[in-house]
Amino acid sequence: MTSRKVYPKRITTLSGVSDFRLKHKAKKNVSGIDAFITNNIKQGNGDPTDAYGQIEFGSGTANTAKYVKVSNTTRVEIIHQLITKHWNLKTPNLIISVTGGAKNFTLRTRLKEVFRRSLIKASETTGAWITTGGTRTGVMKHVGKAVEQYAAVKDDEKRVVTIGVAPWGVIHKRNVLLNHQRADQMIPKVYDAEEGFEGSGTLLDHNHSHFILVDNGMEDDRDGASAIYGSEIELRTNLEGYLGGLQTSRRVNVLIVCVIVQGGPGSLKTVVGSIQHETPVVIVEGSGGWADVLANASSMNQKQMNRDTLAEMINECGMDVNEEKLDDWTEMVKECISRKDLLTVFSLDPTDLSRDLDIAILEALLKATSDDADVAQSQQQLKLAIAWDRSDIAQSLILTDDACIPKKTIAKLFYEVLEGNKHEFCKVFLNFGVDLKQYFTVKDLHSLYKSASKNLVFYKKLCKRNFSLQGVGELLLEYLGKSYISVYKKRRPDSPKYCAILDVEYEEGKFVPEINEQKIEGWSYKCKLDDPYREIFQWAILFNYREIAMHVFEYMFGSTQAAIMASRMLKVLASQMGRDQETKHQMEADADEYEMLATGIFSKCYLENQIKSFTFLIARLPKWGSYTCLHVAIEANDKHFVSCPGVQNFFDEIWTSKLSDNHWLHIIAAGLFPPLIFTTIRYDETDEERGAAEDHAPAVANGMEMQPTPRVEDEEYIVGFKTFNNTDPELAEMSDYTLMQKLVIFYDAPIVTFWLNVVFFLFYLGLFAYVVLSGFQLTVVSVSAWEYLLLAWTSTFLLEEFREFINQEARYFSEKFQIHMKEAWNIMDLTSLVLFYIGFGLRYDIRYLFEALTLYAIAFMVQCMRLVHIFAVHPVLGPKIIMVGKMLKDLLFFLFILIVFLLAYGIASQALLYPSETNFTDILVGVIYRPYWQIYGELFLEEINFNPNAGDFACNDTDPGLPRCPRTTPVVPIMSALYLLFANVLLLNLLIAMFSYTFDKIQSQNKEIWMFQRYHLITDYYFRPPFVPPFIILSHLYLFLGFLYRKIISRMELDDPFRRTLKTNLDEEDWKALRQWEHWHAKEFVREKQKDDENKVDHQLSRINLRMDSITTTLEDLENRMRASSHAKLNALINKKFNQLERLVGGGSVSHAKNPPKANVKPAPEPETKKREAPEAAKPPPSRQKPRVEEREESPVHVKARCRTYPNSKQKKVTVPDDKVLWKVEWKDYKPPSYTDPIVAANPVWADEDLEKYDPKSRPALPYNKFDQKEKVLRRSHTGTYLVVDGIPRNPKGRTGIEGRGLLGRYGPNHAADPVVTRWKRNKAGDVMKTNDKPVLEFVAILRADTGEWAIPGGMVEPGEAVSQTLQREFGEEALDVDGVDMDEQRNIQLLFKSGGLELFRGYCDDARNTDNAWIETVACNFHDEVGDAFKHVEFSPREGEARAVSWIEVSHKLKLFASHHDYLKKAADLHNAYF
Repeated sequence: MTSRKVYPKRITTLSGVSDFRLKHKAKKNVSGIDAFITNNIKQGNGDPTDAYGQIEFGSGTANTAKYVKVSNTTRVEIIHQLITKHWNLKTPNLIISVTGGAKNFTLRTRLKEVFRRSLIKASETTGAWITTGGTRTGVMKHVGKAVEQYAAVKDDEKRVVTIGVAPWGVIHKRNVLLNHQRADQMIPKVYDAEEGFEGSGTLLDHNHSHFILVDNGMEDDRDGASAIYGSEIELRTNLEGYLGGLQTSRRVNVLIVCVIVQGGPGSLKTVVGSIQHETPVVIVEGSGGWADVLANASSMNQKQMNRDTLAEMINECGMDVNEEKLDDWTEMVKECISRKDLLTVFSLDPTDLSRDLDIAILEALLKATSDDADVAQSQQQLKLAIAWDRSDIAQSLILTDDACIPKKTIAKLFYEVLEGNKHEFCKVFLNFGVDLKQYFTVKDLHSLYKSASKNLVFYKKLCKRNFSLQGVGELLLEYLGKSYISVYKKRRPDSPKYCAILDVEYEEGKFVPEINEQKIEGWSYKCKLDDPYREIFQWAILFNYREIAMHVFEYMFGSTQAAIMASRMLKVLASQMGRDQETKHQMEADADEYEMLATGIFSKCYLENQIKSFTFLIARLPKWGSYTCLHVAIEANDKHFVSCPGVQNFFDEIWTSKLSDNHWLHIIAAGLFPPLIFTTIRYDETDEERGAAEDHAPAVANGMEMQPTPRVEDEEYIVGFKTFNNTDPELAEMSDYTLMQKLVIFYDAPIVTFWLNVVFFLFYLGLFAYVVLSGFQLTVVSVSAWEYLLLAWTSTFLLEEFREFINQEARYFSEKFQIHMKEAWNIMDLTSLVLFYIGFGLRYDIRYLFEALTLYAIAFMVQCMRLVHIFAVHPVLGPKIIMVGKMLKDLLFFLFILIVFLLAYGIASQALLYPSETNFTDILVGVIYRPYWQIYGELFLEEINFNPNAGDFACNDTDPGLPRCPRTTPVVPIMSALYLLFANVLLLNLLIAMFSYTFDKIQSQNKEIWMFQRYHLITDYYFRPPFVPPFIILSHLYLFLGFLYRKIISRMELDDPFRRTLKTNLDEEDWKALRQWEHWHAKEFVREKQKDDENKVDHQLSRINLRMDSITTTLEDLENRMRASSHAKLNALINKKFNQLERLVGGGSVSHAKNPPKANVKPAPEPETKKREAPEAAKPPPSRQKPRVEEREESPVHVKARCRTYPNSKQKKVTVPDDKVLWKVEWKDYKPPSYTDPIVAANPVWADEDLEKYDPKSRPALPYNKFDQKEKVLRRSHTGTYLVVDGIPRNPKGRTGIEGRGLLGRYGPNHAADPVVTRWKRNKAGDVMKTNDKPVLEFVAILRADTGEWAIPGGMVEPGEAVSQTLQREFGEEALDVDGVDMDEQRNIQLLFKSGGLELFRGYCDDARNTDNAWIETVACNFHDEVGDAFKHVEFSPREGEARAVSWIEVSHKLKLFASHHDYLKKAADLHNAYF
């Protein structure tokens, strides 16, 4: 009798509080499923089912599963309703139906591991259900083990859904699952899943999540197991078929795939049923049984399959042949192989570790979704891959080079990928080339912000602003400062800033959007974005889609500015995270990564061209709030970026202006005595000299030779930079400096302004010291002339402080104040000025003369501290000042600890020494003054150890003129000793340790921090007037008059708040050219970074571990095969001995034995490497489907390309010997002639523009080594990256003896396609003919009109055309008369070409038309007509002008063919094991 668990009646929450609503909800759910099952689900005898609920598996497992017992006639709609509504399972994307051997069998070690791991991977990545037989035997047990070992999530809500459909009558201990009372279904049934039981029946597998137990009214102990097994197949098939007719929530059809592992005749029936229902089947080859039979048969056609062949296959797989059923089996196998498009064979490939069963499953589904239209097929397959979240499938099988999916569809799917945060798909789409510029609109951007992650603070704040783009701009204004100029700000449609984010050209008064258009915040729904990559990148950063942001970053322009802005935004967002420390740290880490990227890209640009780099650093960024890269880096506290050599050299350029290295004494002397400017001061080289030096500098970065970068008129950037860096723009164009220009340059340089300010500040301190020490009278109110001079001089400091405040890099007063007061030196300046003016005010009241002097003295001290700021410019003293500032913070924390001990001791000692003290001053002295000075050695022992008789301490309790006498107590000395022990020994040493830690911590960073803080010092003196105090009043007067002129007379608007920042403005053309230049270097840097990451030790170790795992499993497989082989040899030896014994006895006592005895070992299946014997002559050898074909081993040098005369011309070539072909071999005398055929030179639509007529520096750049989006042609080579010299590509195979393009239209690779159409050569009887015991092939050949050689019909790939389309088109144009072919034959030919063919070769074609700058590359594919029916009645017709004849030609080594076609035919013959 089964024991029942006792469950508490009260349902409680985690806190222990009763939750009656939860209890009520549970009861409601239970009563709902109980009523549904009672009313709709019956058992085998027609009564309501008596077995449903939940199973708890025992025997040490904690797994649970839901189950139900149903009749074999139950409608599948009812079961689907139970599964989805009451078991709460969502509709799957895919059904993986696993079938095979029902009895236990052993898989090879590696096959077992791959099957289990990849089955779960397929289920988890696609959201699939796995359906099996549900019992713990055979293939079902392997599926259960797969779930147990590899399922990532095992809780009830997210575990892998594995549904077992098993016959009820054979379940062991099925009575445990019965509900004897109606309430029993609420109690989980404890089911012991222990193996090794005695008795009939089978166990349920404890790793399945759901069971559907099919009852046909029979039981094994009564009717026999044979009457029950198989009763569930029909219901399972119908249920899977019903589910396959549904759609998911994303409107994607639910697909079904059948996976067969091992198996017997029942599995064959299942495969036939799947084929009949158009369900794709994946056969696991090497698992044994009928799976291996079907795998071998899949390479044959129906005519080759017969009774004897099948019997031989069955024997080879170690199974017995049932003669009675063999004919039926043969017909079923024929039916299976008739639909090879639904069959996919998965076999382990030791050389391809990446191909697992999940890839084979998804490939089978993609083949099954094929459509008549390639475009519709590709779209459907891509949608399936997105629904499955399998970007690897999309990249390798769908979005290939010849994919023909419309751009608009790609853009729409990319938008869905962004909404779903599928970053891997984002990378795949970007690599493929999604056209965001054309199809990404304002509406899409608005929808992205509405559909983003809801867990971030930014989303919650944006929600309050109704997810408007204007709200995004307001939040950025809040995060990045009020000076941020939002591109989303609401403006009038006729404003140029209205078009800031749109892809429209604004002309004042001409751009007016349509009135009736549907709009978002004033923008049209259909408005395209000017820079969609920037918009998506910003969206991803704000919502922490870090992977998407990084993928988009690799493809966007302005990478440096984007990385700097990302660093700034991420740091601000991290500060808003609150308690979510994990996300905060992750954002901070991402910010650091973007800072490193910006540093690397800028450094690479700097090594290429300093002037352009400096211009890019300070160029105004309209799309990023009108900031500059440098400004944002400072605001983001990006010390690493600011301290990089490029930025520091920019600071040096600003600091010294046009002055060369001059000693500071020379600068001071020349500043004080101007005539020395023309004799002692050295200036930099002129612009003409600098430009000449840069032109001759090698373009080498990081030890790597770089392709020469097209100069975008560097003179314009030099002039622009010099204009920014000098008050007189005309100086940038001068080749030499006049005396007046030298004078202006000298006094305008920030370094001169700095040193003159230092000198005059020392004069000011000297005057201040004289006034404080000698010029201040305490007896009379008398203000001297020196003091008035000091007042005037100090007033100029006040005016300068006001100028600095007004010119802060901010737009609003409050923000200016915040920025100004962040600087500690500004606080000190204001403090000293306030103290000075208060003291000067008290100077006129004789009662407060000393107080005035005190304020003067404190103000003088503060002003002296200002000298420390001057030291910040020094590379040695500057870092030490920073270190002192950090230590002051440590001292502040130390004081908090010290105050605790000080007050504790001070109050206690004061209370004991002077009880009942009422004088507040005396109390304050006793509590704070005395304990504080005791730390420094003033112990006050005469007071603490007071002795009235000693007289050391003068006091009197009665005389008010003397201090009060302390009480004598031994406690205070003890307390004093303990206090000094803690304060002097412990706390002071703690302070020393804190200082040491801070010193060591900052020592490695102080240089970086000092470089970062140089910015403020340099900009301070860069914008400071050249006059020094007190003469600076003249500059202030000039600035004030200029302000009045602009506001009152000219009525101009206020200047840009960033007029005092280091910035420059570029026009649109220069800015685009500069961004393009930076983009090239950014891509190069990202490519190098990815390569470095791949070469890191951890990546190398992971690859080694993967390889070691593969070797280990391969050795285990080899060991198993050797053991099986030894068993087979033992059987053969026993049979041989038995036959010898039978011959010796002459049919005696053993002659009655019909069969020889067998060893007690199982025959091993035939190894995968075993080759079948050649079939009869009438049967052509089977060809494996989609074999792996290695690329041709090409000759190191081409031959035909070096013919003496170029084809169709009289142009002679330079004779190139074999040892001089390769470019790496130096040949200084090589000067080949240049030839381009007049037809090509006429510049037809299929040809490139003639680049040789341009000067190399001004030659247009073509997108070599990539896909040309403009011309829609592939300029990437199959041989790898080819060399480009002066904008002209070089033949990757070496010299040909001639330059130009000849007869070829494109520079670089000219891609072609060659369809090799073959069939078996047959005699009149229809038998395949043989030569040297090998079957003979025929191929379709054309006789070329130009060379008179036989050739394969092929041609060039046209712009925008896929290779598969070219193969079919060229064959039809050159060899077929389409009008003379009937519809059935056309359909057969289309099916032949639609199969995709078998790739024979992909690479360089040795063709006489090749030149040094243009060459032919081809893809040769074999389309084999196995039966010979596709072209049976086809009459070939050559195209006029290109071919003289078309015919079937026997494949042989004796043929002399055009170009490299001889090699292609040899590959085809080897592929089919045919004669050559």
